[in-house]
Formats: sequence, C-alpha cells, structure tokens
Amino acid sequence: MKTTFQTALKDAMKARDQVRVETIRGILSAIDYECLQKGTEELAESVITEIVKRELKKRAEEKEFAEKSGRAEHLDRLRQEVAVLESFLPQQLSTTELESIISQMKSKDPSLNMGAVMKTLKESYAGRYDAKAASELAKRIAG
Repeated sequence: MKTTFQTALKDAMKARDQVRVETIRGILSAIDYECLQKGTEELAESVITEIVKRELKKRAEEKEFAEKSGRAEHLDRLRQEVAVLESFLPQQLSTTELESIISQMKSKDPSLNMGAVMKTLKESYAGRYDAKAASELAKRIAG
C-alpha cells in the first residue's frame, strides 16, 4: 500500500498540488517511522489504515483549535488535508450493510455472541466500519 502513496505523491507533484504533496509526504514519513519502530520493511494494510486514521485525528484536533482561535485560512488548509487523507481510507460500510453482515453471521451460527461478532468484523472488515455502531448492532442482533 505504500506504493499507492508514492504514486499519489508523484501525481500530486506533477499537478503542483502543494497541500496534497505535503500531506502525502507526512503520511509516508509516518509510515517510514512505524517501519523503523517495528524493524520491518513492509506494514500490513490495517496498520497503514490506522496511521492514516491517526493523522486524520490530529487534523480534527487542529481544526478544533483553529476554529476556537478564528484562523479561517488555517481551517481551509485543514479541510483540504482531511479530504486528502480520507481519499486513502477504505470505503466505509453503511449501517444497513453492517446490519446485513451481522444478521448473516447470526443466521449461520445462532449461538453467536457479541464478542465473536466484533472479532469477526475486526478480522474481515478492519477500518471499514464505525466500531460504536457495530457494537450497538451486535448487541441488538447477537445479544
């Protein structure tokens, strides 16, 4: 997945999109740092997704502080960075799709409990669903 970021960086550089270039460089830097920390060359896709989510969270906090301090020019840049970061995240499952998946799991195994549902979701759909919504649906469907 790192190659996806490298290709996107080249495209952004050709397009002279400075915000996109700087945001992608930041992601690549965070990926390289994580590789260094783990002593590996490659990271799992789920780890890279977590890195992107961590970067999104940082931007959300920055955005909150910028709104409080009235820095409109900074807010605009943060919105652009958030859009770039979100473009690298996998498509999120809707509540309807999530409910359907959990219902299918329950129909295959009637003795399924909430813990098993959450474990299976984490393994099969990592980073593609809202954990809070999934938890509530699992409670309701699986008990």
